[in-house]
Amino acid sequence: MKKETGDAFWRSARVTTASVLASMILAGGSTALADGNGKSISISGNSTFSNCGVAGSDFALGMTGDLEGCLSIFVQGFTCKELADFDHYTERGREAFVGTLRGKQGRFTTDYTVDAAYAKGFCQSLDFSLELSGSCIHEIHGRSGVFTDGEGVFTLFDVITNVTGDPVTGAFKAGGGANNFLYSGSIHFDRDD
Repeated sequence: MKKETGDAFWRSARVTTASVLASMILAGGSTALADGNGKSISISGNSTFSNCGVAGSDFALGMTGDLEGCLSIFVQGFTCKELADFDHYTERGREAFVGTLRGKQGRFTTDYTVDAAYAKGFCQSLDFSLELSGSCIHEIHGRSGVFTDGEGVFTLFDVITNVTGDPVTGAFKAGGGANNFLYSGSIHFDRDD
């Protein structure tokens, strides 16, 4: 009987401790949210290839929409794997954006990762017109101007022309490569202005 009482005591103590910790965590989180510490802004728009890149960049995109300006892209490495029905391409690199966010000037840098599918033969040729689908994730890091105190992430979605596929057989044919890159994401600021 004594042992059961002791077990019940420790079980009750563990439950009480867990409840107190959970309450502290929830209260701390809701206080931070209630303080109004910053705001998040959704961003979206379009981009196309451009010659606006800074010296040494591999290529660049002219961006329109919430972000207006130039995204200079520096490829740091890639892998390409030939699979049964398509080639899988992954690319990593960094970028520098110079432009505006809704009319206010600033700069930021990103680290990005591309994940794309290409028609068979791409890994041998690196013919980017063989793209079937792709997108990339961009994590915003260094920043100045309007982007000071901002952290965020956005995705570029490749718009590929003339890709065709047969839903019955699963056969497909590459189009003309990506010509537009729609973007969507958000930036969180530690300030409310």
